[in-house]
Amino acid sequence: MKLLKELEELVAQQVITQEVADHIRLYIQERKRTSTSHKLLIIFGVLGASLIGLGIIVLLAHNWDELPRWIKTLFSFLPLLVGQIGCGYLLFKKGINSWYAEAVAVFTSLAIGAAIAMIHQVYNLPESSFADFLSLWIFLALPTLYLMRSRATAILCYIGIGTLCLLGMDREWFTFFSSLIAFVLVLPFYLWHLKHKASNYITGILHGLTALFIGIALCSFLDNIKFKDDYATCLVFLSGAFLIIGKYLQSHIYYNAYKVLAILCLVICFFVKEALYVHHPPQSLLPSLLLFAFIYIPLLIKYYLLDKREKILDLIIFYPIVYMILAFIRLPYLYDLAILVIGSYYLWKGFKSERTLLVNFGLLTISVQVTYRFFDSSLSFVIKGIVFIILGLSFFVVNYLILKQKKNA
Repeated sequence: MKLLKELEELVAQQVITQEVADHIRLYIQERKRTSTSHKLLIIFGVLGASLIGLGIIVLLAHNWDELPRWIKTLFSFLPLLVGQIGCGYLLFKKGINSWYAEAVAVFTSLAIGAAIAMIHQVYNLPESSFADFLSLWIFLALPTLYLMRSRATAILCYIGIGTLCLLGMDREWFTFFSSLIAFVLVLPFYLWHLKHKASNYITGILHGLTALFIGIALCSFLDNIKFKDDYATCLVFLSGAFLIIGKYLQSHIYYNAYKVLAILCLVICFFVKEALYVHHPPQSLLPSLLLFAFIYIPLLIKYYLLDKREKILDLIIFYPIVYMILAFIRLPYLYDLAILVIGSYYLWKGFKSERTLLVNFGLLTISVQVTYRFFDSSLSFVIKGIVFIILGLSFFVVNYLILKQKKNA
């Protein structure tokens, strides 16, 4: 941590005593150790609860057909009843701020799905789709999510909602809107974490899951209205909006999933456009223009002009507009240039801020672009091999220089 590095300087300047510095160092190390242990307990607790739930289902399935109906009904509800008793005990007696509260909440959520499936089979209820089963499961699991404040259950709900949204493609409007309603119902849990635990690693995961769901929902909607010309253009402008949202969050890069996913999506869309769609421009730009006019541009104006968060404009912010311009020009080498500029920009930005992650991302972007063009060219294998060796060596050299610069700082 940066504070640990500055303790010696504070002691040398007589700002604090050596005794105070030792206490601060011990406190930070203990807090870090406790936090790591708590995370591991939550992960293994959730994993254990999942395995126990699956094990019970497998044991029941072994002799299921030989059991009378009333016993089947009892066993169908028994895991759910055990989970609810556990949740009630923790909620009213022990509290829910522990790793085993997460484990019990996950077990209860899985038991809900198991109970629905088993009751359906026991009483031979009319056939229903997997989407209907998943919708009912998600909506019944929401009380467990909020009562237990279970982060693991929230992640499971996000996975279910995303799956439901994918099932809502091909004009399955009821399933699609069910996923949107479920997302709206989960959203307050995410917003509470955003407000009260902005720097928590779980909030970073929720950022990523929220951004992924919005992207999936956009693609599902475009599929349902039979807009199949170019999803990439719409995703590019959505990425532009995510970049600005990420700037508002200003959290650590590992937790700022909006910014990370937006940059990755932009680079991938430029590659895809160059490789596949450069000769096939989209026939309709209406969804893209709506995203551009009502989401991307207003956020851009609010961030830079109204709120005046930054005076220097970030280059990557304008890449959605560049993408739209290149969609009309349709020259493949301009896409090459745009990708190389992105890679060079993050290479320079990483050097300037001494961040190896940005440096390696810039190098990787440039390397992928050069590799793609080399395989597409008629150059000899000798020249290609030499270039690949140079690119590989550049990773070692650049990272060495960054580490040396950090060491001398």
